[in-house]
Order: sequence, then C-alpha cells, then structure tokens
Amino acid sequence: MKKVLALIMAGAMALSLVACGGSGSGEGGGTDDGSLRVGLIASSMGTQSFNDDVWAGLEKAQEELGIGAEYIEVSEVSDAANSLRTLIAQGDTLLVVPSSEFHDAMMEVAAEYPDCNFMYLAGEETGAENVMSVEYKENEAAFLGGALAASLSQTGKIGTVLAVQEPLQLRYQYGYMAGAKTVNPDCEVSVLFTNSYTDTNLGQESAKALYDKGADYVSCFAGACNLGVFNAAKEAGEGKYCLGAATGQFDKMPDKIVASVVKSIDVALYDMIKDYMDNGTFNGGGCTVLGLKEGGVELRYTTMNDELLNSIPEDVKNSVEDLKNKIVNGEITVPGTEEEYNTYIASLG
Repeated sequence: MKKVLALIMAGAMALSLVACGGSGSGEGGGTDDGSLRVGLIASSMGTQSFNDDVWAGLEKAQEELGIGAEYIEVSEVSDAANSLRTLIAQGDTLLVVPSSEFHDAMMEVAAEYPDCNFMYLAGEETGAENVMSVEYKENEAAFLGGALAASLSQTGKIGTVLAVQEPLQLRYQYGYMAGAKTVNPDCEVSVLFTNSYTDTNLGQESAKALYDKGADYVSCFAGACNLGVFNAAKEAGEGKYCLGAATGQFDKMPDKIVASVVKSIDVALYDMIKDYMDNGTFNGGGCTVLGLKEGGVELRYTTMNDELLNSIPEDVKNSVEDLKNKIVNGEITVPGTEEEYNTYIASLG
C-alpha cells in the first residue's frame, strides 16, 4: 500500500517537476525499447561543478551505451525523496545520488523500492543491498594542491573555501593542510566553510576574507560557491590566485586558476554503468574507493593559460610529482580526519 501511495504521489509530482527534455533537466531522457533508464537528482547544474561532471558521464553513456538518462534539479533537500520517486515513476531503475545532503532521502526511497538500484557518489554507505557507494580520496589530490599553493605562496599564507562539514569536505581540508605543511611547516593555512554548495555570494565573501587576511592562493571545493571564489580572486588583483575543482573550471577565470583538484567522476560513472550493463556488476552494500593510484583524483594544472602555467617553477612541479609518487607507492599516507592530521603533523617532527 505504501508503494502504491508513493507512486501516486510521484506521478502527481511529475506534472509539476521538470522532467527530461525541458528547461532545467537532462535532454534525451528515457528509451522505449527496454534499455536501462538512469535518473539523477542534483542541487545545482550548469556551474561546472561535480554535478555537471556526473551528468557528463551519463550523457556519454546515453550516446555510446544507449541508456536513457534524465535529471531533476532539486532546490530544497526536503524535495529529494519525492524527486527520486518521480524518476522511478517515469521508469528509471538506476538512480544516481551525487551529494550527501540527499543521503537520508535516498535511503528512505531505497527501502521503499528494493527492485531499484542506487549509486551513491558521496561516501561510504553499506546499509542497503540496493545501494552501492563510491568514496573518493579527495584528500590525496588536495594534498598536492596544498603543497603547490604553499610552494608558490609569497606571503606564507594560503586558504581554502569549503562547503559543509561532511566527510568528503573534511578529507579535502586535512589533505590540503597536510600538503601545505609538508613543504612549508610555517605556512599559515586558513579554512572557511560556506555551509552551502550553491551560494555564489558566500563563496566570494569567504574568499575575499581570506585574501584580505593575506592569503595569496585560495583553493575551493564547494560546488557553485567556487564561482564566487574565482570572482574574489579577480577582484583581489595582482599576485592573488586560486585553485579550482570539478574538471578544472579553468575557463571560468583563466588568468587566476593555476591548478585544480579534480575528481574524474564522469569517467568512473560511465565505466560503472557499462560494467553494470555488460556484466550485471553492482556492488550493492559495498563501497568502491578511488584515489590517485586508481586515477579517481588528480591535481591538474591549467590548460588555458600558458603564461600562468609557465610561471610555476620546474622544481615545484617536480616536487609535487615526487609527492604524488610517494602517495601512490604508499610512502605517504594522506590524512583525511582531524585525528589523522594531528598524527601526520607530529610525524613530520
């Protein structure tokens, strides 16, 4: 009875929520030939954030694997569960959830629809057999970003703008701080949280506060808030730079973004869907972990400004590459929690 009522509610919502092919939703949508249909819920699209990379992976799967793909942009967390129900009512049987803010809604709907499968891309979740999860070692790529920023800094002060205090954001924070302290123990690293993935103004205000405090390199890992960080770097003027995220975001501020901490979710998601279709592979109740070694994360230098790229000394690039190799080889274990960070810093002497 609960499932029937949920379907009725979802069907009603489908009339009011934007479905595929219209403004604010994925083009192409489902198929009529029984092919796999995949639905995505996301809090913001079109900002070159993590969500756009997820959608790029689905678009590639749509073009090359023949799946149906669509998304619903969710403006309020309270709408997430019914948005998932709407996608299910429209025929989607594989649901992609990219953010931890939708975790509780996902688990609620996963319990209602045991025949549907869910891919959770924001961290470990082993509590349901129809939910597979992906956890990234953001801290490993952030470590390299922190090392780069501290190496380039002329003021001895750097910063980062993050979104909310959830595990993946904290992994980034402690990885970034550890990388900076590894190359310059005296470097001052400031961290600000916007408590939002979508408020560009908060991103700009936070970055401005860091630049005003003396930071000359500010990284970001806060969804659409990143755009505000880039604007703040431009307004801060000469000698002030930033690090981006997602797939690079270099075109958003090519004169300021020297490098980016990248998570290649588009490639990983495409591969997982292909494996799911070809082999029925679905790690339900399990978690796939992707770091530098697995190619899931990387530090990517600017691809749009040769002058900015060439301003990075070769010895700095070599030092960052050496740190990367040590992480991949297991010589360095990058911290991802406060406790691990404190232990790591103590080990540096």
